[in-house]
Amino acid sequence: MSPQAHNSFPSTVIIIGAGVFGLSTALAIADRHPRTKVTVIDRLPPPVLDGTSVDTTRCIRADYADPIYAKLAKQAQSILRDDPDLSKHMFQQGMTFACDGQPSRFTDLWKALRALAESLHDPKDLVAMPNRESVFQRIHGKDAQPPAADTLPGGKSRWNTAYCNLDDAFIDAEASIKIYYERCLTKPSISFECGSPVERIRIEESVSKGIVLENGKEIRAELVLVAAGAWSGRLINLEQRIYPIGHEVAWIKVTPEEEQRWKHMSITTNLSTGLNMFPPYNSEIKILRRSPGYKNTIQVPDPEDRSKTLEISYPRTIVSNPTDVIPLDAEKAMRENLREIMPPLADRPFDRTKICWINTTPTADFLVAPHPRVAGVHLATGGSAHAWKFLPVIGDLVVDSMEGTLSPELAAKWAYAKEKSGKDENAPRMDGKPEELRDVVRSKP
Repeated sequence: MSPQAHNSFPSTVIIIGAGVFGLSTALAIADRHPRTKVTVIDRLPPPVLDGTSVDTTRCIRADYADPIYAKLAKQAQSILRDDPDLSKHMFQQGMTFACDGQPSRFTDLWKALRALAESLHDPKDLVAMPNRESVFQRIHGKDAQPPAADTLPGGKSRWNTAYCNLDDAFIDAEASIKIYYERCLTKPSISFECGSPVERIRIEESVSKGIVLENGKEIRAELVLVAAGAWSGRLINLEQRIYPIGHEVAWIKVTPEEEQRWKHMSITTNLSTGLNMFPPYNSEIKILRRSPGYKNTIQVPDPEDRSKTLEISYPRTIVSNPTDVIPLDAEKAMRENLREIMPPLADRPFDRTKICWINTTPTADFLVAPHPRVAGVHLATGGSAHAWKFLPVIGDLVVDSMEGTLSPELAAKWAYAKEKSGKDENAPRMDGKPEELRDVVRSKP
């Protein structure tokens, strides 16, 4: 389907997914096309407990090797700061980017991030940490000393150099999504249908007519926007354009004294090891690891020809499988990082863990475009673990795409027909292939 001309925007739109892409687009449509009736559909009312957009904390950063994302992120960051509701949940404490300094694509990326940060930010907002001592002291104080390298796993250090961008921040993602949901509820043109998942998009002769819910209810619309993140592949055949994977997340409780001691620390991430660690928030520290990830392979009917089947990766979450615990290898890798950068927490039990499901693309560029074979379906997905920070701007860009007015550089970057191989420099993950989650996941006793 070709994008809608501005003067013929659909009178009815269904948005599948009440996360960052879905809610922000619903608001953008309501503001720009107030006569269009928008129905937002999700399995649960937002904030959706296991949705990719919902979490205790998320990074707000403009540190990208890609100048297009850097510019967009800086714009979004400014809007978030000026938003009287969202800014209450945003904490500007900086973000530290570390690496081991050894020759690798991750060290090269770290150098590119630092160079672009130096070109975009005031020098006083950037703090250099040229050695592992200064990286450690950034968290633990000027007199603190890191563990000796020969006492670490593998006998070598991995947190060897870093810079901190003081302009970066973290935000309460769950509270912010709730605010966007409440804003949608104030718009008379937006309604919500939550509680029953979408069974399928109703496709007749390669044209979408609307959706059918699992409870049998049918809703018709001129256009269906698929913004269902890692759940999208069950609704429309996206071939190899996206691949949903899960990555490990854990929370560790801290004492009031520890929360006070570390309350000013920055988000701290290591490009070489994949670890990401947030400052204390609500008496806990969140850590995650950008591992190659996990897949959950299932067979589903081909949405375009239901006599055939597709093999896809599909989320297995704390809602569908509440007793799941992250794999042992994932926990081991996290704790190895903590032994070097956060020794007091290295052996502390995790309060809880989860696999967070993300819809990745080979280049970590989003997928915002009409579906190439099914008219009446538009796509807004492929967040690739870095879309959240664009919450205040992405909805308008999706509407631009629906109208056919998206800038040529973004239309090319987010196109369906984009090259299906490339580097993931906008949201890098550790090298390797995703493991089958059912083979390695653990269960609570």
